[in-house]
Amino acid sequence: MKQLFMISLLMIGTGITAQKKEYDKKMMGCYKGSEHNKQIDGMSKYWISCRLEKGKSILMYVAIDREGNVQQRTENGKWWTNNGKYYELHNVDNVTDEYTYEVLGNGDVRFQSVNILGQKDDTYTFIDTKIEED
Repeated sequence: MKQLFMISLLMIGTGITAQKKEYDKKMMGCYKGSEHNKQIDGMSKYWISCRLEKGKSILMYVAIDREGNVQQRTENGKWWTNNGKYYELHNVDNVTDEYTYEVLGNGDVRFQSVNILGQKDDTYTFIDTKIEED
């Protein structure tokens, strides 16, 4: 039984890493965004997300709760696209989030969650606003 479990884990891991990684060029660059009370009631989040070539990513965000407590964090990771979905691997916890996405006419990107923090979740939506370079 233990061997069967280990083989299953290996197959699942192989399936995830074997997934073809594409990089939608329309998604590359730096974006900003914010949301209020969406994932956590009473929490406001502000972020800058940079999706670089070859799948490197940097996420800088600030979260403020209703008492005014501030959390700041910078995360490195990887990103890729495949079959209309966007994947974001966070190095800090080694979890891959999965979203459907749509690049809007102005270059902004609308996201709809599929899996977040290892859990199936299709309730979280947000828009990344393209930061224009000078």
